[in-house]
Amino acid sequence: MLIGELVKITGLSKDGLRYYEDLGLIHSKPRKAGSRIYREYDDTTLDRLSLIALGKRMHFSLREIAGALDRVINNQTTSEERRAFMVAQIAQVDAKIADLEDVKKQLLVFAMRPEKVAVDAHLKKIGLLYE
Repeated sequence: MLIGELVKITGLSKDGLRYYEDLGLIHSKPRKAGSRIYREYDDTTLDRLSLIALGKRMHFSLREIAGALDRVINNQTTSEERRAFMVAQIAQVDAKIADLEDVKKQLLVFAMRPEKVAVDAHLKKIGLLYE
């Protein structure tokens, strides 16, 4: 299938698909048509794009996805390896949640007392006021 078909099916942009290909997440082969050369994507591309979307949804980086994608697609990982990968990601998500909870607390403080004097006092209290 050509890139235009992938765009229609997935809703991804051509640039996004080309970026994924540059990263080695998806693959294509050249197909000559007259004086032009098109990129042909095989049927596994949709499976790969589904797994990429899932990985992104679970907050894996594209680098992390790239490192595991071929092994997952080719069923070269054990259940234990996949579990360990997910448990490690859960720890990262927990850390992000804790960080966002802290951000929320800071925002609440600033929302309750948005005056510059109060904001400055809070920044000083948390060590972020540079004088």
